[in-house]
Amino acid sequence: MQRRVFTASLFASTLLNNAHAAPGSPASTREKSTTPKYKVLRLGTFQGGSSEALAVNGIGLAAGQVSFDIAGGYRPALFIPGFAPLPIHTDGPGEATGINNRTEISGWFRQGGYTQAFRWFKGHIETLASLGGGHSHAAGINNRSEIVGWSEAAPGASHAMYWWKDKFVDLGTWGGYAAQATAINDHGDIVGFREVVQNGVGVRQGVRALRGKAPQLLPTPPGFDAVVPTSINDHGDITGYVYPATNFLFGRVAFIYSNGKYRLMPNPAGHPTVGLCINNRRDVAGFHFDGNADPRNRGTLWLDKGDTAVGLDYLPAALSTGWTDLADATALNDAGVIVGYGLRVPRPGRSSLEAFMLVPTHR
Repeated sequence: MQRRVFTASLFASTLLNNAHAAPGSPASTREKSTTPKYKVLRLGTFQGGSSEALAVNGIGLAAGQVSFDIAGGYRPALFIPGFAPLPIHTDGPGEATGINNRTEISGWFRQGGYTQAFRWFKGHIETLASLGGGHSHAAGINNRSEIVGWSEAAPGASHAMYWWKDKFVDLGTWGGYAAQATAINDHGDIVGFREVVQNGVGVRQGVRALRGKAPQLLPTPPGFDAVVPTSINDHGDITGYVYPATNFLFGRVAFIYSNGKYRLMPNPAGHPTVGLCINNRRDVAGFHFDGNADPRNRGTLWLDKGDTAVGLDYLPAALSTGWTDLADATALNDAGVIVGYGLRVPRPGRSSLEAFMLVPTHR
């Protein structure tokens, strides 16, 4: 379940009235009257900088990045609750985008003028083969140690990529002028998008490549032009976001695509929404975008297969422990553990972004 491998909750489905919604129809998303209870864990910072958790595995370890309060920028990192973050020493700035149950980590770092995809395991970092045209990027890793992402065949011409052990496969552009693979599940099913030009405007179209089968374009819901998948679970359910070609920032709407049908998850206040990860219970972690706030992303959890939205930005357990906002809910696992990053005020006059972990305290 990867871009970012994110998960949460055992709440029952209440979608009987919407189970046969037409493709592209919005779910009757409602605010949860009783917010799930969590223990909020600080995942820590390094040398006084900031931190972000971007992925979580099935045993509660997280990966992301830490920045430094000195010259040196930021580096990929492993987060183990109760311990200081462990930076992954790379040649330049970077981030960890995925982590599996073996604690293998995928990600990227800047090397010279380009980004370089990597795999890290037990203190050893390995750069991943690229097409030699410029940047490469690892987007996620599954529990079979398979990694997906993209590599440039020429500057600006990205191809979707697959890596496993010493093997790498150029998945091509899926019929577009460029493509990126964004996630892979434990069956080896891959999602991503291709880029095409429609009516003179660049558009991203969702692609699903089931293991052993030819890639397929995902349909585009009515009223939208672009589909960007970000995560696929082991049932083949997909989350991500859609948007009109001319309104990326404020036109985004999170979705679940399951059994050939879309469920759109708009925000009741009209804010844009983005789904970042879906678990095997079909819960989705992500955020809604509040253009008038700082930080502007507000962590959001969708339960009941997208029918119920839970705002995590002002979670009581977080507010009582020094957090002022939980900005992005970036990943969740099947135990209900959520990771991301938010704004903390460790002392008056100083605030910083810091990685968090939400651990359910009841079912």
